[in-house]
Amino acid sequence: MIKRQQVSIGAETLLIEVQKLLPFLGTGRVNSVAYDTAWVARLKKYYPENGFNSNLEWLRQHQHADGSWGADVPHHHDRFISTLAAIIALREVGYDAQDEARIRRGEAALWRHFAQLSQDDSDTVGFPILSVALTAEAKALGLHVPQPQVRYADAYEKRVLAFLNRRERPWRASPLGFSIEGLRSHLTESDDVLEANGSVGTSPAATAALLMSHHRQPALAYLHQVTQKQGDGGLPALSPIDTYEAIWAINHLRLADAIQPDEPAVRRILDFLWEMWTLGRGFSFSSYFSVPDLDDTAANFAVLRWGGYPVDPGVFAPYEMDDQFCCFRGETNPSISAHLRLLLALRMCEDYPHYEKWTRKIVNVLRRLEAGKSSWWDKWNATPYYVSCMAVRALQGIDDELAQGRINWILQTQNADGGWGYYGISTPEESAYCLDALLFARSHVPYERLPQIDAAASYLSQHTHDAEYSSLWIGKSLYTPFFLVKSAILAALYAYLSYGG
Repeated sequence: MIKRQQVSIGAETLLIEVQKLLPFLGTGRVNSVAYDTAWVARLKKYYPENGFNSNLEWLRQHQHADGSWGADVPHHHDRFISTLAAIIALREVGYDAQDEARIRRGEAALWRHFAQLSQDDSDTVGFPILSVALTAEAKALGLHVPQPQVRYADAYEKRVLAFLNRRERPWRASPLGFSIEGLRSHLTESDDVLEANGSVGTSPAATAALLMSHHRQPALAYLHQVTQKQGDGGLPALSPIDTYEAIWAINHLRLADAIQPDEPAVRRILDFLWEMWTLGRGFSFSSYFSVPDLDDTAANFAVLRWGGYPVDPGVFAPYEMDDQFCCFRGETNPSISAHLRLLLALRMCEDYPHYEKWTRKIVNVLRRLEAGKSSWWDKWNATPYYVSCMAVRALQGIDDELAQGRINWILQTQNADGGWGYYGISTPEESAYCLDALLFARSHVPYERLPQIDAAASYLSQHTHDAEYSSLWIGKSLYTPFFLVKSAILAALYAYLSYGG
């Protein structure tokens, strides 16, 4: 039974916390991850006097008790690819008997996670390319590793071959550039792969892979800068995520009415996002990533529209396909969240000529993908609560049946501590999404089950000052965009208190 408890924080205190958060939005705080750290640790072999021992030591300190590496939640693709990268690094640049013991435990863990890969709804990014390439490297080093079966393998192979067979290969204009470490044997000296900050697609792993084949001083400088910024010897999954972090956080806070667009700290962020928007290429998760996507474009459209900027819904037209919308051109499977974010953006401009047509197409996609499933999943986040809670806000009044299904599922899966968590224990991030969804639903349709909302707020109020959050976001491994998660928690609690509890 869920017990009603007290919320230990007030609305004024929350607003102070929001104001403290705003100056950090755009700095791009992401936790260190084993996958990218392992790739950078291998540079010790190529650049022995450049301080890469600290990355190797980070790997030694972050092996799980079961022998694997990866996030704190047991997502099998993440654990598999992270462990594979880690044992390759230890075999290639490790130097003591303890490293060999770590490798043996890692090999055993690989076989366990290999057997459970089908349990994950979504692969990690680039898994078909990266797992094949890393498995071949591991076997060449004498490691005993399984060859994983991969979803969408045929589609990936067709896409990769078409790209590699081009006379000129625009790495920076293709999502494949983000996973270039899986194709590094195809890189040539003349390939244009570096972004303005010296990274390959804002990915430390991809940047390290380039340096194993071709020296680029800006790439080496980028990795030193990111390592220094992290400060713990590890590398993040992405760096920087300045645009994506700012967009998502502002969206959470504005929907809770915790901020207004005329506040100086908010306007600074909005002006930055508008400056990037006017480049005319859609929007991506980083100002140093050259490939726009529908998810970020739609989310930023909503933020800028709220801020009073003259954004045009025509920016979404390039993402329309015959029976759905794509997040990236050439993607192997659709993104539910990209469709929902587009729907949320379109609801701000219902007089747009394509509003009715596009809305119908989005709802048809969601109904097709839902197909009676109790939980909805998205390929950018490892918990079904992420996209299910977004659906409540996006679909209310457009398809109330779909929205009600999400609300019912949220109510039925709350934990005894008042929170939500797909992987066995409640997490602040998942709980913030669910509380937000229930509050939004309550504002449109009266509910009697208020104790569940109170319990959720009580749980969440105990985690407003957590120093770390579970890694639920899907990149090449799982990661945590810290300030984004923090904003979701503050926004949900502020919305709760604004209702008077």
